[in-house]
Amino acid sequence: MKNIWKEILEIVYKSNNNIDVIDGNKELGMEECINLNIPKDSVLYSVVTNSNGIIINNWIRLWGQNSNVNNGVGYYNTLFQNDIEGLFLVASDVLGGLFAININKFTEGKNHIWYFAPDTLEWECMDMQYNEFLAWSMQGDIDEFYLTMRWNNWQEDIKNIGINYALLIYPFLWARECDIEKASKKMVNIDEIIKINFEYHNKFA
Repeated sequence: MKNIWKEILEIVYKSNNNIDVIDGNKELGMEECINLNIPKDSVLYSVVTNSNGIIINNWIRLWGQNSNVNNGVGYYNTLFQNDIEGLFLVASDVLGGLFAININKFTEGKNHIWYFAPDTLEWECMDMQYNEFLAWSMQGDIDEFYLTMRWNNWQEDIKNIGINYALLIYPFLWARECDIEKASKKMVNIDEIIKINFEYHNKFA
């Protein structure tokens, strides 16, 4: 069987992006994958088994296994299970946006990655499976994807934000009065932002 983790690390080494791979405990990761029913031959299995997460440009965070320091896929899918029926969360970004595999929530784009955008509070199909999403996040044009959600000096504002945290933008990104340049930006636990966004998503639905 091909060594998927080795292939992932090769992508990391060849990428022009700043990528931080947080080492995990293989035995704990394998146990977590079993509990979450993650297929053994999948790229997600390899990420969760081998890492506590992968951070790209300190913006996108591919979640790995849970640890005493970093929350992983098991933590988030359990915490927000009432809000993500039919989806499986796999990653986030520094603004609280979420990436999830569509198991059976949406009839279109099954097994594809969907993005819960913090500027619209809607799920959007990205037309790529997890392995393609991983390659895109490491090698693709993520700057273009986030063009409308960035501001001057954003690199400086996010450089010290850990994987469990995100920037709370206020007025909220989805608010009509939000001016991304002038809005306040505060580092908070990402759980807080996700909860707020799901609450408003449900309220507006």
